[in-house]
Amino acid sequence: MSRVPALLRATSVRFTALYYLPYCTALLAAGQARWLWLVLGAVYWFAHGLGTESLNRLADRTEDEINRAERTALCHRAGFPAIRRTAVAAWSTVALLDVVLLVLHPDPVLALFLLLAGLSAVNYSYGLRLSRNRWLAPLLLTFHFGGTFVIGWVLAQDHWDAQVWRDFAGYPLPFFVTGMVTLLALGGAKDLTDLAGDARIGYHSAWVELLQRRGAWIAGVMVGSTYLLVLVFVAAGLFPARFLLWLLLAPVGAALGRCLWRAASPEQQLATREFFYQYWMLSLSVAALLYAPRPGTLAAVAGTLAFWGLTTQRLHWSPGVRRATLRAVLSLVRPQGAGGRLRQQA
Repeated sequence: MSRVPALLRATSVRFTALYYLPYCTALLAAGQARWLWLVLGAVYWFAHGLGTESLNRLADRTEDEINRAERTALCHRAGFPAIRRTAVAAWSTVALLDVVLLVLHPDPVLALFLLLAGLSAVNYSYGLRLSRNRWLAPLLLTFHFGGTFVIGWVLAQDHWDAQVWRDFAGYPLPFFVTGMVTLLALGGAKDLTDLAGDARIGYHSAWVELLQRRGAWIAGVMVGSTYLLVLVFVAAGLFPARFLLWLLLAPVGAALGRCLWRAASPEQQLATREFFYQYWMLSLSVAALLYAPRPGTLAAVAGTLAFWGLTTQRLHWSPGVRRATLRAVLSLVRPQGAGGRLRQQA
């Protein structure tokens, strides 16, 4: 494997899809999905994700040697100096595109959110290393949805007045809240595979600790919070009735909840982590189509899913979705499965 594929795999470029789809959905719903914004957004979120992950590989090298030996091997193949240069190039691109966006759409509110996006990403693993704060880290992870969605929504506004903010509270805000709660409740699944290395540096995931202490029911609450919010917002008239179709994903969510609680072996935990990411991508796709049901959204979802599938299977440090992944998930979902309880590792 050459250095470039190793670099792309090590830096999780598939996460571009998780950034881009909420951004694109906000523009589509507002009727502002011009090709310029869509193309600039694709480049912007690719650079943003690449820069974020590159800094993470540099900052978390110690724990990654334990947690993710296969990803660290890719980093060595690519070369840590090359990863450092990639981080500089990626964030330079983001800064340049910030300027371009503000020239094309001069807006102090947009400038504020672009600044917050950069500061939170750079200081998550690097700089202030906010990821080491066990309470703040889960909140920052919600930027994958909330931050990008808001930036897309802000970019779609041509003026600011009280009515604009009332409109935001009436439809975009409930959608924002639902996505944020979903990620806040489930985003800690990424910590399942990192317990040993995190302990090495003195970090203990608040999310994993909550799951260990509270048992299987809390996993059900975590997954169910999304569907409860959907029901509440539909009943309140903030979501149209079509959002009830989101509930069709509840059985998949229940299966994920069972995996979160039962995963014990490294193979089961890695499979559960991958299950979470696939579930989140599926939820995002369904949510986007429900929020902005139009041909453009369908095209955006199809394109994003194609990118996600290709990079998951070909350009990611983990094996992606393989037979072994499916077997591990099924063994945890089955009532007679042999999966142990996460609590046993406390």
